[in-house]
Amino acid sequence: MILTQEQEMIRDSLRDFAQERLAPFAAEWDRHHTFPADALRELGELGALGMVVPEQWGGAGMDYMSLVLVIEEIAAGDGATSTIVSVQNSLACGITMKYGSDEQKETWLKPLARGEMLGCFCLTEPHTGSDAAAITTRADRDGDFFVLNGVKQFITTGKYAQVAIVFAVTDKAAGKKGISCFLVPTETPGLHRRPNRGKNGPARVGHRADSLRELPRFGRVPARHGR
Repeated sequence: MILTQEQEMIRDSLRDFAQERLAPFAAEWDRHHTFPADALRELGELGALGMVVPEQWGGAGMDYMSLVLVIEEIAAGDGATSTIVSVQNSLACGITMKYGSDEQKETWLKPLARGEMLGCFCLTEPHTGSDAAAITTRADRDGDFFVLNGVKQFITTGKYAQVAIVFAVTDKAAGKKGISCFLVPTETPGLHRRPNRGKNGPARVGHRADSLRELPRFGRVPARHGR
């Protein structure tokens, strides 16, 4: 694989960062389940949390190979941080960038891409796993709002995210085509966050700093936050 000079510079820069700011602390973060907030803020300043988002929306405007290199180098320093960065880039930023309205991009994508805000991805449920067609979380229309009710689990960055991307059923009769996606501020009244019991043991060594959470109930959100 032949990298461009720019890609090599990005790789080397993140390699230095990972070895200096991640690797020396990774074991302690994992042992104590410490969320790497300071490191993530620094990564945001480097442009690593919105790598492929166009500059007009606050991102670095880079290519996907550069994103792959960045995540690889971060993972070499700390696995949990790489998971958080991957979710931020591919799901929080990626979904909002591809499907969000200009208003949603202005409100959510810009701060997500700059690392000023963290996002989490809410699909998996206790009884359906990640089978999107089988989810039971509901979003019922109430005038200019939707009322979301359900439980999502195994949510990376779930404790600290400022916005949740939530999949919910809006039309049960339509089957898998009746599922909608919502941008839900985590300060929304009714949204709760609690630890995923039993999911931070030995099987997750190396990833116990990613603030995995269960999110039961979501509350009432404006219809313009849906898609």
